[in-house]
Amino acid sequence: MEIQVQIENLSPEGFAPYGKVVDIPAAAPSKEGDGWDCWSYIQMLDVSEPIGFGLVETRQREFIVSAMERHVSREELLLTFDREIIQPVALCKDISNPEEQPDSNTVKCFLIKPGQAIVINRGVWHSPAYPASADARYLFAIEKKKDAFGDEMINPWVDFTNGDTIRFK
Repeated sequence: MEIQVQIENLSPEGFAPYGKVVDIPAAAPSKEGDGWDCWSYIQMLDVSEPIGFGLVETRQREFIVSAMERHVSREELLLTFDREIIQPVALCKDISNPEEQPDSNTVKCFLIKPGQAIVINRGVWHSPAYPASADARYLFAIEKKKDAFGDEMINPWVDFTNGDTIRFK
């Protein structure tokens, strides 16, 4: 079955079940100087190993998702560089179940603007991000360690339960 999902603007409240939002806070900066403001520790990444960085060029394509991946042992930071991107995510039901499949009924798609970032919680299902309108680039950062259920470099993609697909707009 194909399920329609509306794209949502990124907000801390809306994204909370999936992770954390990194954005300039409404509060006053913790440090400031001549020509700069700094907000220290607006978000944290929980790590015990070195962090690896990767760069993705995401190209325009149909807004359809049929499979996702998850990292049960690591959080993942995602930051768009130059254009808006759309990040599909789905809830993890049992982080200790290596046979779990993403549930299409829990999928949300969030619009991330340049200058915003997200930290995807451990176990949260996600696909690669999609460009909102034109090809885009984004950075991801994740602990450089094996995940509890194997190596994502082999084939991390898991189909949705019941063979569902997600179309978003």
